Amino acid sequence: MHKFMELKMDFRAVVCIVLMAVGMFPDVGQADNGKGAWPKKGAVEYRVTYGEGGLVIGKAHYSWEHDGGKYQMRLALETTGMVAALHKLDYVQLSQGDIGKEGLRPLRFDVTQVGKTPEMALFDWNGEAGARVSIRRGMKERHNYELTPGDQDILSIWRQIGHVGKLPDSLLVVSSKNARHAKLVRFGNVDLKVPAGRFATQHFNARSEDGNLKIDFWLASGHHMVPVRVILGGDKSDTLVLEATGVPPSN
Repeated sequence: MHKFMELKMDFRAVVCIVLMAVGMFPDVGQADNGKGAWPKKGAVEYRVTYGEGGLVIGKAHYSWEHDGGKYQMRLALETTGMVAALHKLDYVQLSQGDIGKEGLRPLRFDVTQVGKTPEMALFDWNGEAGARVSIRRGMKERHNYELTPGDQDILSIWRQIGHVGKLPDSLLVVSSKNARHAKLVRFGNVDLKVPAGRFATQHFNARSEDGNLKIDFWLASGHHMVPVRVILGGDKSDTLVLEATGVPPSN
């Protein structure tokens, strides 16, 4: 349970999207299915379980909206049941930015939690010193990293994978605490059953170069490449599993 409490560290960096494998990322998104166009708004509901025993600890709500030029997406985690009685957690990630030829370009990533100092990552793609991201707690800067085109925050990458035709073999993944260089690999097509139903999916594994954080995505090919299953964790941590209980229609 101690490691569960570390959930606060960006959802185990939720999402510290973490990326594994070598080589160029294969074609995904619209090239793989006829329903790849990103709806202007939508949401996915998840059941959240913890560890190998599959302890149900709460629920998550992932939502987005965009106008073709700008986007905003939000992930909210809430503990439920006995877990909430022991440790009530209301945790929210918010990613905002632009949409261009290279997909999503985050401008701001925020993490808020009741009783905690807000954390954020501010992206400056046109700074005098070059493109950089400033990671802050409140008004105090904690880290500053160089950016290259295609770099993402740990929430925007959920969509970036399904939005562009190809991804670079390496990119910087930014959380509200730090940033890690990571790689991605596509395992292939999987017929997957989750509480929301059965879906044709594409499985992607992501792993940071230091191996501390990793994530697996199953993106629903016929439902605009929304993630219907996500496993979050790291080499030295237990895992969180998000499985969809509600998914937007396929058209």
